[in-house]
Amino acid sequence: MVLEENIFIRIQIKVKIKKTNFSQQKCKTSANPNKMCFCSFFHKYFRKSKRKSKSRISRLIANDSAFSIESSLVAAKSSLMPIRMTYDDPRIIIIGAGAAGLSCATKLMEFGFENISILEAENRIGGRIHTQQFGDNVIDFGAQWVHGQEGNVVYEMVQQNDCLETTGEIYYTFECIRSNGEVLTKETTNRLKEMLRNILENHAEDMFSFKGSFGDFLSERFQEVVGSLSDSKINEEVAWEFLENFKKIESSETASGMDEVSAKGIHDYWQCPGDYLLNWKDKGYVRFLHMLMGSNEEYHFGQLEERLKFNCPVDQIQWNLDNGKAIVRCANGLYEYEADHVVITVSLGVLKEKLESMFHPPLPLQKKLAIVGLGYGSVGKIFLEFPNRFWPENWYGFTMLWLKKDLEDLQRTPYEWVEEIFGFYCVNYQPRILLAWIVGSYVLKLENMPEDQVIAGCMYLLRRFLWQWEIPEPLNIQVSHWQSNPNFLGAYSFRSMLSEQLNVSAMQLSQPLIIRMPEIPSHQSCSSNSIFSHSSKNKPAATMCSKNFKPILLFAGEATSMHHFSTVHGAVESGYREANRLVNYYNKE
Repeated sequence: MVLEENIFIRIQIKVKIKKTNFSQQKCKTSANPNKMCFCSFFHKYFRKSKRKSKSRISRLIANDSAFSIESSLVAAKSSLMPIRMTYDDPRIIIIGAGAAGLSCATKLMEFGFENISILEAENRIGGRIHTQQFGDNVIDFGAQWVHGQEGNVVYEMVQQNDCLETTGEIYYTFECIRSNGEVLTKETTNRLKEMLRNILENHAEDMFSFKGSFGDFLSERFQEVVGSLSDSKINEEVAWEFLENFKKIESSETASGMDEVSAKGIHDYWQCPGDYLLNWKDKGYVRFLHMLMGSNEEYHFGQLEERLKFNCPVDQIQWNLDNGKAIVRCANGLYEYEADHVVITVSLGVLKEKLESMFHPPLPLQKKLAIVGLGYGSVGKIFLEFPNRFWPENWYGFTMLWLKKDLEDLQRTPYEWVEEIFGFYCVNYQPRILLAWIVGSYVLKLENMPEDQVIAGCMYLLRRFLWQWEIPEPLNIQVSHWQSNPNFLGAYSFRSMLSEQLNVSAMQLSQPLIIRMPEIPSHQSCSSNSIFSHSSKNKPAATMCSKNFKPILLFAGEATSMHHFSTVHGAVESGYREANRLVNYYNKE
């Protein structure tokens, strides 16, 4: 019998986050400790870190088990005792060999589980971490930075290995160039940044209670500031051009247009204090995955060498069978696996696409609403390799500000798609490569475009905005394909306006599906907190014993993270969370 998920919803503790004036919180890890933090994650412009006060964290840990489980220290260290299983090792299938799947598998093995298989749709590990050789070194098509240090499980795992370094000035010091060739002065650029900073510092509480989108919030507040400008050095037209470019940059942070992102939902994201753009030097993010697996010269996949099956996209999961097992079918039914537990780490995009076809019986309504309501979008990267560096030594890149008339003219040309490219940037350890970022509705069009058309569009922009330089044709090009790849269908999740309307969060997505066991092994004891993440006093007594119910489907991945969604460390934490859930189910004290 399925334990209806609405029971969980009724007994969940409702955490009311007290509105906090973030402008009063000191940011100890900021480059300037005297400057104040504000509620945002606008790191490509401002060196800021959002930090929760200790008293607030304590309140949340006491009331929000999702945070206590996701905390990197708790997730990694809460269950260090070996598992004491008195019967056969349970069969666990993990779907997806990304950061969440690999972290779940390695943590389960650390706890003593051995009967583990990972089914991966691609022919590689990593999921949305994808490092590839290109140019003079490697490039990352997906995740490329460790975002923050304090409380970041990825940083904590590798900080002693000297494998990270700051990305430096690339995304903080760059030129802003208008489509008429005018280069904004540093004074003007800094003044415009300051205007946005003041909006976010002075109106943080307003954003928490704002009923519209993040884009609407920014536009309304910006209108108020521009309307009261007494600074004759700031041209109003330039100010609005700057805001439009800023929105595109922020769309790359959320993987969606600002009009789809909930202003209130921005507060759900918790930034880890410290350097927000730490890169992997000349190794790429895949280095972390090999460290996680314990790879060596003899075993490329380390302890997971014999447990990975590639080219195995899952088509169907049968759960709630009479025998208390689940059946996973993949590769159009070519392979079939029976499992005691299935940990699902596929992207939210895949869950949305296969919502009706993958699960038999269908998922409970609350789980469906979470999958439909949480936002999921895409972002594109274009890497251009040139025969030589044509830019000066101290030049880091530029962003593009479009005059209204120039933009209207562009939209009537074959190059209309380049409107959504917001800038070109240098790449660490790649002296001959520029990286262009693209957002919005044209990402999918870009991914399906012939390479010569992509090159033509990029060269049009470079030669228009950098008209004073002699720019050679690129030797090679590489383009990311996250949205068109059926195994991902996008880049990462965000809190959307629909999330707010349906009143759904990652909590509903992360909850396991529970089945009643057909019979109870006589040797299995009862544990009052074995599979539930909430305080036992809030649950009906009939649902508190592991010998009655079993978590059959478990969900992990960055989209299931309450406060670290869209990040690798959020994905890793979620993998640890589900491993701990199974540990708690089987561990008997």
